[in-house]
Amino acid sequence: KSLPADLVETLLREGIEAKPGGRTQPLTVMFTDLAGFTGLSEAEPERVVGFLGDHLDSVSRIVHAHAWTVDKFIGDSVMAFWNAPTALPDHALAACKAALACRDAFRRSAQAAPNLALRIGINSGDPLVGNIGSSTRLNYTAIGDAVNVASRLEGLNKRYGTDILIGEATARAAGDAVIVRRVDRVAVYGRRGGQTVYELIGLSAARETLGDLSWISVYDAGFERYLQRD
Repeated sequence: KSLPADLVETLLREGIEAKPGGRTQPLTVMFTDLAGFTGLSEAEPERVVGFLGDHLDSVSRIVHAHAWTVDKFIGDSVMAFWNAPTALPDHALAACKAALACRDAFRRSAQAAPNLALRIGINSGDPLVGNIGSSTRLNYTAIGDAVNVASRLEGLNKRYGTDILIGEATARAAGDAVIVRRVDRVAVYGRRGGQTVYELIGLSAARETLGDLSWISVYDAGFERYLQRD
C-alpha cells in the first residue's frame, strides 16, 4: 500500500534498477487539486479522512484505467504522468481523457461536498524521469520545466474560472481528438516568450453531448482582436 505494486512490477519488467538515476524523455504530466479543501478540513475535520480517501481512490482508478503512473499524493493533490515507465505513443490524449473522466466523476460526487471544486493542469514536455532521491530513499518521479508548468496550470484555473487547463504542447499533441478553447498567453517563469494556455472542453468523439459550441469560435475571434489591441 505504501508503493503501488503495479508500478514496482513495471519497473522490474522494464529493467529499471532501484538506484538513483534517470533520463530525459517525452512525458505528459497532470496535477489535480481540490479547491476549498483547506476550509473543509478546518470546519469539518472528522469528514476529511473518509472524503479524501474516496477522492484519491477515484482519481487513482481513473488514471490507472488510462495507462497511468500515479506519482504521488500531496495532501489533497495528485501528480500523475504518462509515457513512463511504459511507453505510450498517445500519452497527451490519454492524459486529457483521464482528466475529463476525473472531472465527470467529481461532478457526480459533488453533492457530498458542494463547496469544493476540482482543478486540473496538464502539460507535455521532456522532463527528467527516473529514480530521484538519496541512496536510501527513492521516488520514481519526474522533475523539470514541463512538470513545473503543469503544476502552475492547475493553479491558473482559479484565475480563469476553469476546471482543466492544458499547455500548448499537450493541445498540439492531442490534436483534433480534443475540443479546446484558447484562454490566454501567459508568461512562464524562467522561459522566454511565454505559452498559450487552453481550456479542455471535451473529446471530439463526444461532441454531440457537449451542446452548442459556437461560443468557442466567437470567443477566439474576440481574443484575436485583443491580441491585435483592437
